[in-house]
Amino acid sequence: MKITDVKSYPLMYMKESPVLPRPFFLVKIETDAGLFGFGEASSAYGHSFPLVVKEIMDGTFRRILIGEDPTNIERLVTKMRTYIWGYLGSTGVACQAISAIEIALWDILGKAANMPIYKLLGADKDAVEVYATGAANFTVDFDWHKRFFERNLREGFTGVKIRVGKSKDWDEEFVRLVRKLVGKDIHIMIDAYMTYKPETAMEMAQRFAQYKPFFFEEPLSQHDLSSLERISRLSPIPIALGERVSSLYAFKELVERKIGNIFQPDATIVGGIKECLAVCTMSEAFSIPCIPHIGGLSAVGYAANLHVALASRNVAMLELDGADWQPMRDEILVEPIFDTSKCLVNGKLTAPEKPGLGIDINEDAFEKFPYERGPVYTDVFPQYGAGRL
Repeated sequence: MKITDVKSYPLMYMKESPVLPRPFFLVKIETDAGLFGFGEASSAYGHSFPLVVKEIMDGTFRRILIGEDPTNIERLVTKMRTYIWGYLGSTGVACQAISAIEIALWDILGKAANMPIYKLLGADKDAVEVYATGAANFTVDFDWHKRFFERNLREGFTGVKIRVGKSKDWDEEFVRLVRKLVGKDIHIMIDAYMTYKPETAMEMAQRFAQYKPFFFEEPLSQHDLSSLERISRLSPIPIALGERVSSLYAFKELVERKIGNIFQPDATIVGGIKECLAVCTMSEAFSIPCIPHIGGLSAVGYAANLHVALASRNVAMLELDGADWQPMRDEILVEPIFDTSKCLVNGKLTAPEKPGLGIDINEDAFEKFPYERGPVYTDVFPQYGAGRL
């Protein structure tokens, strides 16, 4: 079996609330055996710069992959690294682009073996508990968020994640109201999206602690490792991070410096399914739990991270986007198996049983979601990631 083509798909739809573009990047690998696979690259929230990944795909990866055996996944990952790591670095967009190809190769391998990927990887379980990520929306009142989270709870999610970063007092009051809403038996997670300064992050950890959150995510800049090391040691709430950590080697540095109490790797960011599983396995050896990140991916990214979660002993929970309308999750599938209004069983997402990723993509639907250059996430939330609050 040989690779005959690598096709790139930058896609987009307009998110409803708040209104902002949601860009994505998908790739399709075709073979002379009639088998094909899909993969996805992410920059943490879909992909904010899909044309950057497209240039890597069309300009380099397509050329060096055509004619190769798609089942030689590790050899092809090494080949891609050799061509771009020396010039783009070994993290960031380099790993994101490799992620898309690697996931598509696993999709092909699973189809060739007539097995779902999680079973090829050894299958620790066949379902995983899920929590719902709330919306970053500071322009609406609490009743809007109340309706959002009440729907998540009706669907069966066992936890909800609160997006903070407006002001210190607003953030604490929001957390208090959500805890009152969900009660004591539902997990609440808090995500600050790197908005706080180190001293503010420590203050807010103390203020949030009384509401018993499950974790405090990205309290400050991912680049300020010294401050992250300190808050990981002193915070009364476990510190979670990882969606912006884009290689096994970068996670290794976090382990060595004792940064983070919970890791959130993402197969579409960290280098693919095998690399994400390696992060989970390494973390297990140091008693650091992993909760794979799905910050609003397409069905391809959902599937990839689900297979990692199902194959890892170190994963007991998975993040899912809690938004109701997600066309790149549902409308590009022949059968929308990740529609959380229907698919959750006892608060868990169950394993797909079809071969490979276990999803059937309707490529005709791509025409409904053409990518257009325009505003990115930071245009709508300039304070997010700034580390200034």
